[in-house]
Amino acid sequence: MTQEEKDKKKKNADFENDLATLAKQEDEKIKLLLLGAGESGKSTIFKQMKLIYGDQYSEAEKKQQIPTIYSNILQAVKVLVEHAIAFNLVGQVECKAEFDMLKALDENDAITMSVGNAIKAFWSDPGIVATWNRRGEYQIIESVQYYFNKIDQIKMPDYVPDKDDILLSRVRTSGIVTERYLIDNTCFEMYDVGGQRNERKKWIHCFEGVTAVIFVAAISEYDQKLFEDASTNRMVEALDLFEDICNNIFFLESSMILYLNKRDLFEEKIKKVNIRDYECFSDFSGKDGDYDDGVAYFVDKFLSKNKSGAERQIYYHVTCATDTGNVRTVFNACKEIVLRQNIKNSVFNME
Repeated sequence: MTQEEKDKKKKNADFENDLATLAKQEDEKIKLLLLGAGESGKSTIFKQMKLIYGDQYSEAEKKQQIPTIYSNILQAVKVLVEHAIAFNLVGQVECKAEFDMLKALDENDAITMSVGNAIKAFWSDPGIVATWNRRGEYQIIESVQYYFNKIDQIKMPDYVPDKDDILLSRVRTSGIVTERYLIDNTCFEMYDVGGQRNERKKWIHCFEGVTAVIFVAAISEYDQKLFEDASTNRMVEALDLFEDICNNIFFLESSMILYLNKRDLFEEKIKKVNIRDYECFSDFSGKDGDYDDGVAYFVDKFLSKNKSGAERQIYYHVTCATDTGNVRTVFNACKEIVLRQNIKNSVFNME
């Protein structure tokens, strides 16, 4: 064998070894698919994973979030103005000058000191409080109240968002976003996909080889309608979607993990908004205003969608995606489930 032939043989052997290494890494990689209806909090959980396991936000990255935060606030202001008018509540508005000023703003404007002062007066105004209390009748992101309550800091010229500000910022997910993390020497690949109906056809590309599905549903949205279909209850949509996902042939070998998210908003809402008042949940037999009874009711609703019975275990957690400690604790519990499933899948693939 000539030297050239030896070199060629070695090159081929190295190439095959590299392919084998890549294939092994791909087999050992844990693929997590975040699914759920729009506005459920999937993207917030996705951002939490970056905070916990990925690179931290740089000062420049934090500042890049300012226009999004301004826009989230002003969009909500415009929605409240619109519905104060629609509900004939303008007569209850006391801060007339601030109301007119904010009504004239564009959602892409900056929040200056004067705009911030107007928002502070606007948010505490009786007419706007009355409009906010009817938010189940229109589309508004409930977590925006966090920004309204923090407007004194946000209006400052030297404002730089902190991690909570970034977590609560909202940009509707379009397509598929992927992040990779090395956790306990294991590669985790997480996919976040758009939850609105027109985005769901893109999910099919994520289905193959998924170790686990984390399905996120907002437990607080039992009284709200879909952004894209004002005739459909958000919780009903989440239940129907979970049924489709849970029993999908693509996920037969995947762990199914349910996150009932926004427990903080649910705990606040259930004291004022009774579950049984909504026809689709008229079978609720728990105590009105009782957090534990409400959680148990919706857990049962979701688990009943599993058509495989005892053969398929659904792991569930009640979560608050904006609470980093809670997300870390919940994910640590899920991680053990996912690692066991990955070992099981690896053995299955070897057979």
